[in-house]
Amino acid sequence: MRHIAYRLRHAGIRKVQARGSVLRGFRRALLILTLLTLCAELKADPQTNVPLSIVSPLGRTMQLKFHDEFDAVPDKDGCPYIDRTKWQTTFWQGSGERTLLSNLEAQYYTDKDYTGRGEAGLKPALNPFSFEKPGILTISAAKAPKEVWPNFWMNDQRCFTSGLLISDGRFTFKYGYIEGRFKLPASRGAWPAFWLLSDEPSLGGPAKAHEWPPEIDIFEFMGHWTNKFDSTLITTKGRSDRVNDWTLRYHQAGFDISKDFHSWGCEWSAQEVVFVFDGKIWARGKTPPSMRRSMYILINLAVGGKWYSEEMSKTSTPCKPWEVDESSMPWKLECDYVRVYQ
Repeated sequence: MRHIAYRLRHAGIRKVQARGSVLRGFRRALLILTLLTLCAELKADPQTNVPLSIVSPLGRTMQLKFHDEFDAVPDKDGCPYIDRTKWQTTFWQGSGERTLLSNLEAQYYTDKDYTGRGEAGLKPALNPFSFEKPGILTISAAKAPKEVWPNFWMNDQRCFTSGLLISDGRFTFKYGYIEGRFKLPASRGAWPAFWLLSDEPSLGGPAKAHEWPPEIDIFEFMGHWTNKFDSTLITTKGRSDRVNDWTLRYHQAGFDISKDFHSWGCEWSAQEVVFVFDGKIWARGKTPPSMRRSMYILINLAVGGKWYSEEMSKTSTPCKPWEVDESSMPWKLECDYVRVYQ
């Protein structure tokens, strides 16, 4: 009897030991998997130190498809400039589209080559792009000298210069995770934004491929609201009636966003769009059918505009779309990086 009891007891011990061994093996495998995942996240381009793969905010493993760390590259004249293989400096229609008249914005988007109807000697004064810090692109907004207004079709209601970057014609994507890091200007009338617009070549013809909506605003920031920003989905309720459907959300940060660099991201799939601020998801919504198409990236610093004046009209200091705080110019939007993973 004692012999049987001894065998049963030691069989139980072996069973417990076996369970412990399985548990230790499971923990070891989990640790190895975690380390492999971290290695995948930490694997970086040896030249730029940019992560080549990440685990997205929704837990998907993604690979780097596009990025700009905003290191100046030598331009055709040998001077440091933006990377023209990644960006153009007008809207998709080309040189004639350098502002958004429908928004009553008060700026023209210029660059080092654009002279309007004027002579080349004016170029340096109206170039909004500079590299004042290593690895940081500065987009500046300022009032143009009055003597050059005739060269740029300017008047009292549209006399500021600023910069626009778009990746159309260079890079478009459908679904993935996009993130950018910026420092924003805190001045009344400043309107920086990081957003996506449509370019779906399969629809045929430039106008059809670029039809609006859809639009994803990863962030828009008003310089007189330093503690909040908005993110917006703009789509259509119906293709036939072209009724716009806006889903606008404000994020109250609880601190002055303009004091330092911050990151904004958007994970976009056929099912949902998720907005991220400083690495944390703060808003999400279903992907509208008309937003299931290729899009390109825009970064810009607008001046004034209809939305700005409408918001100011709710305060004790109402103003016109072009009446901004000129005393704080030049305004500066500082760009650290933009990365897209799929």
